[in-house]
Amino acid sequence: MKQSYYKLPLNFSRILQKQDLPECSLEESVQQHIHLLITTVLGENKDDPQYGCQLWDSDFDIRATNNEVKEQVERSVRNAITRYEKRLSQIRVSAMVSQEEVSGISAKKIKKKIRVTVNGILLRNNSAFNYNTFFFVSPLSYD
Repeated sequence: MKQSYYKLPLNFSRILQKQDLPECSLEESVQQHIHLLITTVLGENKDDPQYGCQLWDSDFDIRATNNEVKEQVERSVRNAITRYEKRLSQIRVSAMVSQEEVSGISAKKIKKKIRVTVNGILLRNNSAFNYNTFFFVSPLSYD
């Protein structure tokens, strides 16, 4: 039985026009879901207030060391994936925190860049899974 996975964001106008939605692979679907988990603040999903990533609760206190931020990101992302992404097993999360100069409209700013890597095994086909992303904090922005 073939499973269908849809690309995010969903285009509801296509549904209303009875058109097919663009599909993606299992791996892409898991990657999209992890991205959604990481960028969702706890309480943002009204149907499940626990959905999302706890790392946004602390708003990245500027007093926190890079190592503290790294540990918090790894723990928060691992907990969210373990709870909500059941298609993945043997989950390993690593984070790297660095300072990066970002050009803004009026001036250059130094921001914390968080690079997150998630590895695991896709349960459906027992294949290796890899996901890499990064984002800047204070305020959040991502590629």
